[in-house]
Amino acid sequence: MRNKLMVILFGFFTAIPAFAKAHDVYQVSCNTLWSAIETVLENPADYRVLTMNDAEQKASFFVVGELTTYTDTVAVTESGDGCAMNLKISQVGGDNSDERGFRKRLGKSLAKLQAGQPAKPTQAPGHE
Repeated sequence: MRNKLMVILFGFFTAIPAFAKAHDVYQVSCNTLWSAIETVLENPADYRVLTMNDAEQKASFFVVGELTTYTDTVAVTESGDGCAMNLKISQVGGDNSDERGFRKRLGKSLAKLQAGQPAKPTQAPGHE
């Protein structure tokens, strides 16, 4: 009985990160963030897209290579000066490598997009 209780408690505590709210705010426009997300999800070696709604900026997908396939979701919404991303990736166990992989790929995609954008013009003091 005691061993069963320990197994149940261990399973509960390792599952807690799966219930955490994955919500990030990026200091870019939602169109820029959504473009970066699309670029990440376009890689067929990593993801299979089930649905993608450009108007609502939402997508559902699954991670390629997982033994158990879960439907994961990502959505972006305006948030103050930036754009909020709500990412939900399900994975068995306490390891969140799929989520970390997505975020790493998204960071690289955003960096490439921002490097390709022209710098905002600055005005010299006294000139309008």
